[in-house]
Amino acid sequence: MRFAPAILTTVLALGSAAWSQAPAAAPSAAAASPVVIEPAEHDLGRIPPGSSQVRTFKLRNTGSAPVKIVSAIPSCKCTTLSDLAGKEIPAGGEIELQASLDAPRTPGMKDAKVFVNLEGGARPLVAKLHGDVTLPVQPSPPFVDALKGNRTGTIEFASTDGKPFRVLAVDGAAPQFADFDPTKDAPRSHYLVRWDFTMVPDGKFRQWMVVETDRADCALVPIRIRNESTGARFDPDVDRRGSFVPESIVVAGRMKPGEAKDLEIELESSAPRGKQQTPYWDRVLKAQCVAPEAHVQLLDSRRVGDRAMVRFRMTLSTKAQGFAYVPVTIETGTGVVRCFVAVVATP
Repeated sequence: MRFAPAILTTVLALGSAAWSQAPAAAPSAAAASPVVIEPAEHDLGRIPPGSSQVRTFKLRNTGSAPVKIVSAIPSCKCTTLSDLAGKEIPAGGEIELQASLDAPRTPGMKDAKVFVNLEGGARPLVAKLHGDVTLPVQPSPPFVDALKGNRTGTIEFASTDGKPFRVLAVDGAAPQFADFDPTKDAPRSHYLVRWDFTMVPDGKFRQWMVVETDRADCALVPIRIRNESTGARFDPDVDRRGSFVPESIVVAGRMKPGEAKDLEIELESSAPRGKQQTPYWDRVLKAQCVAPEAHVQLLDSRRVGDRAMVRFRMTLSTKAQGFAYVPVTIETGTGVVRCFVAVVATP
């Protein structure tokens, strides 16, 4: 069976988990629907990290007969939406679809789609949202490209408000600038900083590089490291455990030695949306840290849809100094997941 080009595009974008819930349509039934989505896409522009962006789409029926909605399926668990399954759009009428995109806490582009399946075999409609998660100091690109043997490169850091600032450290070490001399140049609003992982053995990459600045509203900038060992290989027990940490870093910023701070990390079910979840994946039992820089205590956890929000209290050691990349383990009913806390101990 051959798919029409539009359906093939939808299959590739949606993935097998969401497509399996859509009705299988023969090529002859894939006629254009009388229902249109307005607008087809919401450009959210720059959005704050950790924010929830809610937007409204209108499903307008331009035809002469009512149309029933079979399902509305988001492409990402970061998207929640109004329940439209079974609702009917009258001829010449419209229904509102509200969708929210939960922005991650780390910088970079974020997009999501909602696939609306209609009765009668018409091809799914697609509502899109996308935005640029932006910090007061924004890296460009927002990741380290250490794939396919690449071990060196540069990243630009710029203040989004144009104010001058200083880059103080990269992973606790002095930054290597490509276009700036900190001994004689005045602070500016943008820098080009070199990164170099030539001495890091294969399989030993961290998932994050952390840059420290002197801005009070952006002490630490986390940057994802893209390497063959920092993706699925970094956490091979995902399927057995039934959960994973979508953002494995918590930015604590600056803390005083001996200070305590309450932090939160998100766990997510690894089961495709609509499929059976692994029992007890969200039963959080313990949080701990074996590093000497800090002590960790589990506070509580709560279930939010396919996610579990875990709160823990981290207390810095009274001897902590400078930057630390603190490993934290979260024990659940199905196993242990890892995350890391980026913090700078300051007197």
